[in-house]
Amino acid sequence: MINSLFGILLTIGAGLIAPLQANEWKLKKESDGIQVFTRPSSVSDFDEFKGVGTIDAPLEKLLAVFKDADHMSDWSPNCEESKLMERTNDIQIHYTISGVPFPLQDRDAYTQFEYIPEPNGMKINITALPNFGPEDDDYVRIQFIKGYWLLEKESDHQTKVTYQLLADPGGSIPGWLANSGAVDTPINTIKAIRKHLNK
Repeated sequence: MINSLFGILLTIGAGLIAPLQANEWKLKKESDGIQVFTRPSSVSDFDEFKGVGTIDAPLEKLLAVFKDADHMSDWSPNCEESKLMERTNDIQIHYTISGVPFPLQDRDAYTQFEYIPEPNGMKINITALPNFGPEDDDYVRIQFIKGYWLLEKESDHQTKVTYQLLADPGGSIPGWLANSGAVDTPINTIKAIRKHLNK
């Protein structure tokens, strides 16, 4: 249940990011070649996390997965519905719905993905747009999340990925509960992308 609760943070968004802080990253877990680091935030009760690993796929193929917003639910944990709402140049706006265990209310979010070329790959900045569309009483609108995916070419057939995020799922989920599952969130997501690409 704890992992499912924190999984909300990956699949949906809404945005705030901590400023550069003195808190240092601490390695929390390693699994299947994926390292997960966390650090406390000075602006939120929720920890910021960072997952680093490799995916056996070319950079271009991985980019295609991220840009296919209508099928994010195929690989993003807890994402039940995903839609591309708008695309302009290097910016996409996604709408997502994520399921959470009873008795908590499901979450929804509008999230901006901005694609920024890097010397050896691509950075995808993630920012919430909580006021982009009307709220639905059936869901709790996520009010902040901000982070990024960094995709770096390791070879023609392998890509290094870094996933960093600070987020708050909103509603009544306490920080200590979400933080207890934070280390599994990037691991589960990177593993899910690997599995999706191997279908």
